Amino acid sequence: MAGVLVFGDTVGGKLAPASLEMAVAGAELAQALNEPLNGALIGDGLDAAAEEFKGGFATLHLLEGKHLRPYTARSAIAAARAAIDACKPSVVLFPHTLETREWVPRLAAMLDTGLVMDCTALAAEGSDLVVSKPVYGGGVVGQYVVRGTTRLVTVRTGVLEGAAGAASGAVNKIAVAEPAAGRVTLIDEQKAQAEGGVRLKDATTIVSGGRGLGGPDNWHYIEEAAAAIGGAVGCSRPVADSGWVSSAHQVGLSGTSVKPDLYIAVGISGAVQHLAGISNSSTVVAINTDGDADMFTRANYGVVGDYKEVLPGFVERAKQIRG
Repeated sequence: MAGVLVFGDTVGGKLAPASLEMAVAGAELAQALNEPLNGALIGDGLDAAAEEFKGGFATLHLLEGKHLRPYTARSAIAAARAAIDACKPSVVLFPHTLETREWVPRLAAMLDTGLVMDCTALAAEGSDLVVSKPVYGGGVVGQYVVRGTTRLVTVRTGVLEGAAGAASGAVNKIAVAEPAAGRVTLIDEQKAQAEGGVRLKDATTIVSGGRGLGGPDNWHYIEEAAAAIGGAVGCSRPVADSGWVSSAHQVGLSGTSVKPDLYIAVGISGAVQHLAGISNSSTVVAINTDGDADMFTRANYGVVGDYKEVLPGFVERAKQIRG
């Protein structure tokens, strides 16, 4: 077996930005291993997404079938195995998403092979695949050698730069047969109510709030600050767990890992899980009444003071600058 196989991701039939990150990581690894690079997409009606998924693949495998959307783990596993059987890679990369967290470990068990999840760096040492990932809540970075005939890795999104590469070579459409009925049947799928504003994943500026705000009645300070600078709204895990805002706003290892140009943390103490989730932020500003808060250890700039006094002036000045 030889070659690197990169799985992209689609959302609503469109290519997810994380797919291009996977393509870049796969290309670098394939070059280091001196092996060919192939790509794969799973879904139904993938022609448009395939046009966007430019990674310079020798072959782009499109695993298609009506039953592949909406998602079920069993169907995803069947599709992935079809792609693996088609190109017999030595390494398979997946974006680390809610879906792959569920089904890729099951795939690894079926293949009886090595798997490391949520990796932030990949390297080849000879024929060995060496991956890195944060452990112990992000306080330590562990390195692992992945072993097996077909080694599997999920890669954390938002930690690599994605860019469209050269056009792919051949496109291989594979009709995936629907697996036999299992013990779990999808009854219905409902989309969560859409929320306005910029998505955390795509945001270049984020204003996040924590328990230091005192309660949900004060959350408008965060929303007003984010709106003033055209940024996204984020939060710490305790805020999401308390139901102040939707968990879609949660930043951190158990939420969304982000890499904005500017991250403003208001009333956030700075737990290691949260700090790990913002580790790729270019500039971090912390506002907290506790000058010893761990958030200040990551901040490029800090304000020790009451956010109710700091943010209104910030918002007013931001509005003046933006006109």
